[in-house]
Amino acid sequence: MTEGASQLQRSRNVSRNLIFGYINRFFALLLPFIVRTALIYRFGAVYLGVNSLFASIFQALNLAELGFSTAIVYSLYKPVAEEDTETVCAYLGTYRTVYRVIGLVILAAGLAVMPFFPYLLKGSDVPGDVNLFAWYLIFLADAVLSYLLFGYKTAIPSALQRNDLLSKVDTVALIGKSLLQMTCLLFTKNFYFYLLCSLLFTVVRNVLVSEMVRRRFPQYQARGRIDAAQFGELKQLVGGLFLSKARGASRHMIDSICITAFVSLTMTAIYSNYFLVLNAVISLSGILCAAMTASVGNSIAVENREKNYADMRRFNFMYLLLAGWAAICMFCLYQPFTELWVGRHLMLGMREVVALCLYFYVLKMGDMRWIYHEGSGLWWKARYIVIAEIVCNIVLNIVLAKYWGVLGIIVATLLSLFFINFLGGSRILFKEYFKNGKLGEFFRDQALYFCVTAVIAVLCWRGCEEIGGWLGGGSAGMLGLVARLLLCTIVTLAGYYLAYHRTARYKDAKDWVWNRYSAMNLNFLRISD
Repeated sequence: MTEGASQLQRSRNVSRNLIFGYINRFFALLLPFIVRTALIYRFGAVYLGVNSLFASIFQALNLAELGFSTAIVYSLYKPVAEEDTETVCAYLGTYRTVYRVIGLVILAAGLAVMPFFPYLLKGSDVPGDVNLFAWYLIFLADAVLSYLLFGYKTAIPSALQRNDLLSKVDTVALIGKSLLQMTCLLFTKNFYFYLLCSLLFTVVRNVLVSEMVRRRFPQYQARGRIDAAQFGELKQLVGGLFLSKARGASRHMIDSICITAFVSLTMTAIYSNYFLVLNAVISLSGILCAAMTASVGNSIAVENREKNYADMRRFNFMYLLLAGWAAICMFCLYQPFTELWVGRHLMLGMREVVALCLYFYVLKMGDMRWIYHEGSGLWWKARYIVIAEIVCNIVLNIVLAKYWGVLGIIVATLLSLFFINFLGGSRILFKEYFKNGKLGEFFRDQALYFCVTAVIAVLCWRGCEEIGGWLGGGSAGMLGLVARLLLCTIVTLAGYYLAYHRTARYKDAKDWVWNRYSAMNLNFLRISD
């Protein structure tokens, strides 16, 4: 395959992954939101608080996966590109064995945790009409079955840059699960039926993925084992990835546990509502990142470092324009939306909202850098940075939660994310991969983008306050939300255009988008002929 054809194929894969990824994400945001709302009104916020707490516990238990899934996908990039089927099958054989062991480890660890979690809930407003142990065991079965039932097969579509196939399966399973959950909430009063829906569709989803892989990629089957050298490389990757996964899980997991321990289950439920919105926006941007990851990995394998640096700088500019707009919309719409959704009694203060918006933007500042970090396989190189962030996050959560409550917990995560993850992680990438002495340039770019976004956010906030006054104050219903969204979008687009339209980075990004669009259209016309 020629270089031009390879680039076009990567662009096509990214586009396909994005389309079906966003279709899946649309349903993944809308349907759970509807189910969550029905759960709140049917059973109350305390039930939601316990659900959030158990989800956080299983985030911790899922760390037993150690990052094998990402390490396997990374290890498959080369043999897939070289069409080395036997090596791919050997990796799958190893992956299957590891996942079975992980499932059993999670089962044992989950059972070992059971005697302790009632102490965490001691003195809280725990629902008395549900058996907490049965509730927990359903969560445990769901987690274990996700590993024991063909979970390893997801590596094949990911390594082949065909995440769109996984998105299709996930969408079908999600729609089925949500419809069944809503039926249980609306027509029965049995909370256990609602919980069992998730367990059922974990099985359905894994079986569908297994059948899809068998039909689409019959040449790839789990057989054989990788050799000692390959396993050694895999172990080192897994070591670094485990720490990265622990870092990601610790951010929300520790937050929920600390809120439950230091504040209350009800506040855990309130925070989880805000985090649901935050995570929804993060997930939307995550689709773009996931769609790009395999293609960036391929580019790192075949292109030189200077080209990859230029690509990252361009993508980072484009990506942070979108992230900035999202952060501004969250800043201006968070409170009106929450008031309209669940009412004033389940709302946080404006200080917490500002902290959550800053958390989101700082997280997005590191996304493009992380894609190239992951594509370069630098997980082990960054192990000390990751450990420092986890420890710092835990310590600050405990200390600041005692003084500032929920605000302190958000600030703790924000501080560790910026000073350790972003600053330290960026240094690792430029030291170990790019090696071009342009770390300062990268930081200056980020500072400029943040300052421009902050100025636009203040202007949008003032405009939204005026809209609230015109519409009678408060959220002003759906009309108020739409008006605020339109204002934020128009002002943000105008502000970014005025700030950047004469810069080289803007012209470079515009030319890149136009060239890719033209090439894909030309290719479509050739296929049609």
